Amino acid sequence: MEITFLIILSLIGLMIGYLIIKPIVLLLLLKLQLGDKAILMFNPISGILGVLMQSIKTNNDVMHTIYQALIKNPKAQVILSNYLATPCIILTGSEYLKDTFRDHYDFEKIDPFMVPQFAQRGLLMIEGEGWKRQRAFLGSAFTFEKLKSRLPMINKVVNCITEQDDKKNLTDFMARITGEVVIKSFFGELAEGFQLEGKDAQVALTQLTGEMQIFKLESLYYFLKSLIFREKMWEVFPSKQEKDIIKRVTNVRIKVKELILKRIEQLRENPIQNQDSMVFLDIYVTEYLKQQQQQQTQKEQLIEIEEILHQFITLFFVGTDTTATTSGTCLYYLAKYPEIQSEILQEVQDVIGDNEINESNLNKLLKINALIQEVLRLRNPVLFTVFRKVKHDKQVQDIKLKKGWVVVQMKNSSSIKDSHFDNAIEFNYKRWLKKGNLIKNDNGFIHIPFAAGQRNCIGQHMAMMEARIIIALIVRKYKILLNPAVKQVRFGIKLLQCIEPDNCLLFEKRI
Repeated sequence: MEITFLIILSLIGLMIGYLIIKPIVLLLLLKLQLGDKAILMFNPISGILGVLMQSIKTNNDVMHTIYQALIKNPKAQVILSNYLATPCIILTGSEYLKDTFRDHYDFEKIDPFMVPQFAQRGLLMIEGEGWKRQRAFLGSAFTFEKLKSRLPMINKVVNCITEQDDKKNLTDFMARITGEVVIKSFFGELAEGFQLEGKDAQVALTQLTGEMQIFKLESLYYFLKSLIFREKMWEVFPSKQEKDIIKRVTNVRIKVKELILKRIEQLRENPIQNQDSMVFLDIYVTEYLKQQQQQQTQKEQLIEIEEILHQFITLFFVGTDTTATTSGTCLYYLAKYPEIQSEILQEVQDVIGDNEINESNLNKLLKINALIQEVLRLRNPVLFTVFRKVKHDKQVQDIKLKKGWVVVQMKNSSSIKDSHFDNAIEFNYKRWLKKGNLIKNDNGFIHIPFAAGQRNCIGQHMAMMEARIIIALIVRKYKILLNPAVKQVRFGIKLLQCIEPDNCLLFEKRI
């Protein structure tokens, strides 16, 4: 009995040493070195994610704890936390961000989904030469000159879904719009009637990607499994919920692959001659067929069906949730500040009247653009970049990062500092309408809502274009109000920072 007791005590001691003492000692040493430049936010096991979840519980605001710490200590450039037993360095200073965005090859992304064969070969997650090839291949398709051909489609989608949706669930309402735009941009006419799980594909996919993240944040058991076993977590004593998610992922893969194969056969028989009329799938399939022909002359097949599938999931994920959440947050601020809503409505009436939004009037929506920029400054839905592991010991400014440590870039940390913006914590969209240097002490990495460097967001032009259209057409048709039945609105987190609960807004049709 005594031996068993001693063994148990030894195991507990080892766990405490590994999970708590080891990381806290490393972090304290780093804190001693950096002094006021660092803020210590160690949280046993759950680390920085635990800090965020606790901030929601106590402050109804996922970023309140971090923002207050940065405001209280304006010299801070780094937050020191943990990722299970590994030091997690959250970079907030613009010089640290500049160096790590520039040297992105020194860091390996940690898969946020951790689901096998889901999006690992897409542009978000792929590394090295594969990323270079994909970025170069897709780059020309995301210029405004190419994207402007989608303006009529986006107008139609926004008007149609706004009319049909009951608008009782803000997240679903916005995701229906942005998801439909992504699906039609990728598949074109093939997207007509595309359903998954008996629902519109964009709704089913949005719900799936959200559930994949939420259940890991809400349960310590699932969270630990994801940290310890990574992609293998789904095979370790899987719960009913985990089995259901994997089954649904498999079904998504089957349905999307069917559409890709169908388009391959169509373009094999009737190739598209006009490149300007191509949707993303057409661009990929055309190159896929071209490379198949070149294989006969010993050329390598670089693009495969699996890559096209992963690219669709990637573009859907990054193009649906981020734009939907940004647009929904903009609508919340319009409801919170009716005077701003009146100013935005006046601009819409002056610029577009009862017409569609087109190439000539889109860029005249200056106040809507300013509103979006202010939301991205204070409430960027992407709190941090994808977590990354340090590939090898590396010096970043005055910090020596060790191989295996986790690094996170907090893109908008400088945006709440008065050293960079006047009255930084105040929501004031008109700051973006002023001429001259808006950002003080700007090194180019202060306001970077779409990240920076080589791996910045390839879809940022499409996101801004789409968000402007969504806001303009909804404000023109509906008065947006705070729901009086909702006593507490909070900034929570599903996969991204978002307004909760989903019924916080009401839409009253304008006469």
